[in-house]
Amino acid sequence: DAVDASLLSDLSADLLGLEVESWSLAVSPEFCKQHDRRTVKRQDVIYGLFYVLITSAGTDQYILCLSHVELIQTELHHIQTLTVMSEVFRRGMVEELQLDWDCVARIFPCLDSLLLFHRNFFGALQERRQAGTQPNNPQNYFINQIGDVLLQQFSDENAETMKEVYGEFCSHHMEAVNVFKELLQQNKKLQNFVKQQSNNSLVRRRGLPEFILLVTQRITKYPLLLERMLQYTQEGCQEHFDLSCSLAQIRDIITAVDLTVDKYEKCQELQEVLARLENKSTAKLKNGKVFRKQDLHSKHRDLQHKGLVYWKTATGRLKGSDQKPPVIPLQKLIVREVANEERGMFLISASAVGPEMYEVHTTSKDERNSWMRHIRQAVESCPEEEEEEDKCAETEEARRTAEARALKIAKFQEALLGHDQQICNTLEEKLQLYAELTDLTLSSPEPVAHRHLLVPPDSDSEIPPQATSLLTAALREAENLMNILQSRDGLSGQSQSSPVGGPVGCSYNSHGSSIQESPSEPDYLSTLSMSSTSLGSDSELTGMDSTLWSSAGELRRADSKGTLFKVAESVQSLTQLLYSLQDSCHEVQKFLLQEGEKPQLRTLASLQMNQEQEKQRSADKKKEDVDKKILEKKKEEMDDEVQKLHVKLKQEQQRWDRECVAREKQQSEHESLLEEREQRCLLEAERLRCEREQLESQLLEYQLNVDRLREGQRSVELEKERVEAQQRVLQSWRHNRQSSLPVTIPLDEYKVRKEARR
Repeated sequence: DAVDASLLSDLSADLLGLEVESWSLAVSPEFCKQHDRRTVKRQDVIYGLFYVLITSAGTDQYILCLSHVELIQTELHHIQTLTVMSEVFRRGMVEELQLDWDCVARIFPCLDSLLLFHRNFFGALQERRQAGTQPNNPQNYFINQIGDVLLQQFSDENAETMKEVYGEFCSHHMEAVNVFKELLQQNKKLQNFVKQQSNNSLVRRRGLPEFILLVTQRITKYPLLLERMLQYTQEGCQEHFDLSCSLAQIRDIITAVDLTVDKYEKCQELQEVLARLENKSTAKLKNGKVFRKQDLHSKHRDLQHKGLVYWKTATGRLKGSDQKPPVIPLQKLIVREVANEERGMFLISASAVGPEMYEVHTTSKDERNSWMRHIRQAVESCPEEEEEEDKCAETEEARRTAEARALKIAKFQEALLGHDQQICNTLEEKLQLYAELTDLTLSSPEPVAHRHLLVPPDSDSEIPPQATSLLTAALREAENLMNILQSRDGLSGQSQSSPVGGPVGCSYNSHGSSIQESPSEPDYLSTLSMSSTSLGSDSELTGMDSTLWSSAGELRRADSKGTLFKVAESVQSLTQLLYSLQDSCHEVQKFLLQEGEKPQLRTLASLQMNQEQEKQRSADKKKEDVDKKILEKKKEEMDDEVQKLHVKLKQEQQRWDRECVAREKQQSEHESLLEEREQRCLLEAERLRCEREQLESQLLEYQLNVDRLREGQRSVELEKERVEAQQRVLQSWRHNRQSSLPVTIPLDEYKVRKEARR
């Protein structure tokens, strides 16, 4: 709480004079009215470079926010974000949770450099703001020129610093988030700490991944801010020139940061590719060189592009069966399109040793074009063949040196093992002699079960896992024997058997037989003492040995015959023998471990095989880590995608609701129009019905008239036929009258008939 209060007071001091949303509200209204609208807008944009905030109702805490369509974050907001990450999260992880500093540094890469850089920038902005303060009213200030400050910030050494720190921070963005999430899942204290800090007024329920994301996005906000400042700056002046240069510089910085991030991601992808390759994978080129997996680790090689392609052979099958090397040198490589195949391309290696042509197919035309573009760029930027051979020669020389060193180590190991075997054989012979001498002098009722060393140097097996327990048991047995000898008040005719503290056969004293006095016992003990003295000269005494020597001195004073002293010396010789064997094995193991090899490797072939197995395990572990990171990244991408889809769905739903309302309104209007039209149609139908009835009545009347006309026509035709008949009769009569007597025909009747015909 004290740290948070101090931090809050420091941030509140920085907020002094920046409590409102814009410059026009920060200064007095009279001072604001003295400037035109364009100048006020420009000052508002410059003010946005400092800070924009909203005061929370009823509290004294400040809630930071974004301005100008939530795109422009303020410099002070960014400083507060970095400060919270440093003083709240990082300090708590190191001091309260006692987490490893290397692990914490992976979560907060170059945080101190970022904080120092932006504090210096904000200090320069504050100085320019103080320089523009009006003398009559400290509240009013006017910043006439700020392009020089921005140009200084985004050029020269500052630009290189931004490229370096933002490049490193943005490159390790996903790694930092994944490390934090992994720690959060494994560490219960960290979960409680994060939950506790979520209630902190400075954190405001935001998680550490959100803070890291804000830092990575900060550099992309500067171009938007500078573009808006240029809109309200008069062209042709020095200020406009400085702002234009600053905009170009910050865009170059962003491009450099993107390149750094892309290079780091490609390095990670290269590690993923290497993890999928077997350690023994090789490819023999046409010039006789062998390309190994280790050659991809060379610092001279960079991953340019990665994707899935299909290698089509001469037989038409999409797999390699014509024994062509799968590694294609970039020197003198030609790329051509396949005729009548939009997804295929030819890779022609025009090498002097032997040209080769590969037909490669992709999944789409765009992907084919992308591959061709990347390959041509790689061919153009690839060094000459001589330079490549020099680099390969250096790599080959380093590999040969490492192999020669490993071979020498293996030879030294074999020589040491041979000498150890000779020493062990000699010691076993001595143990056999000691056992036989014990049988002769002490008349043991049971023969010695084991007469071999505790740790035999078996070249075909690993160090026995029970060697330590056997040595400890033998030492404990020697201590027990020494304690028994010290506790005895005097020698009896028959010695008690020593307690067995370890397994049978740990030493030649632990077979359970009793040591009896005999006339030849002093000679045997003297012989044993001389042997132990010669053996003890080759090894150092430990604390236990010193105790045995002091105890032996007391026994020498207590026993005039020196029997117990010689027995103590024999126990010491046993102890020194065991220590000597252990030290010998330990030295061999220590030497091999210092050379980075395992003790059980005896030959160069087994040494190399173990190295490959170790590399394979390391590669598998890296692969698991990479897969875990990929899964985390995919999960975050899916979460982001789901969030975007949710927002898009919400927007679509709102748009659909608006369209439904508009369509309902349009439908109601259309229905009213249809009703009006229906009324008009009904009226028109009624009118047409009346007209139809009228027409039908007229048609009926017309048909009646037609029938009457037809009847009249038939009567006229009949009358006409009768008249024609009468005319024929008349003509025939006239003809007959002329031939006979004249006949008088009344004309009045003829005229009447003629009028009737008309």
